Amino acid sequence: MAEKLLYEPNAPDYKPASLDCSTQSLFDKLAPDASLSTFMDVLTQVQDVFHLVNNTDDKDNNMITVFCPVNSAFKNELDLYTREHLDDFLRNHIVRGSKIDPDALKRIHSPLKSMSGASIHVKHHFFSQKTVLNDHATVDTVHYIEAINGYAYKIDHLLRPAK
Repeated sequence: MAEKLLYEPNAPDYKPASLDCSTQSLFDKLAPDASLSTFMDVLTQVQDVFHLVNNTDDKDNNMITVFCPVNSAFKNELDLYTREHLDDFLRNHIVRGSKIDPDALKRIHSPLKSMSGASIHVKHHFFSQKTVLNDHATVDTVHYIEAINGYAYKIDHLLRPAK
């Protein structure tokens, strides 16, 4: 019989409520979000990337910014990545060495470098107030997640290599 997902959307938080949120990792804060269950399932299958996202060491070299595709982003784009490419998939969605807050993200003019080495082009559209990555994925800069080891943003499409 196939194993179930490691993530259960209605499971209680495994950390005591008395802990200060500033000590929680991005994984701790992302795991309860049902709209990210597919991304979280992929994340738990690549150990070194999982450890980076679950890290609570707040040294600069451990800071990350993660662009997390919501479940619906996977629906029409399953052809982009296969099970053999999970590592590349995750690395395309993570910028290491920087904790980019929403205001800084809107002001970025040069491409970001993902952990895979791919460029992530950021465009902020002043009139619509939307931030778009690689001319394809819209970033939710209103409902961002901040943790001790970085920021995470929901995006509506998988990141494709920049053109």
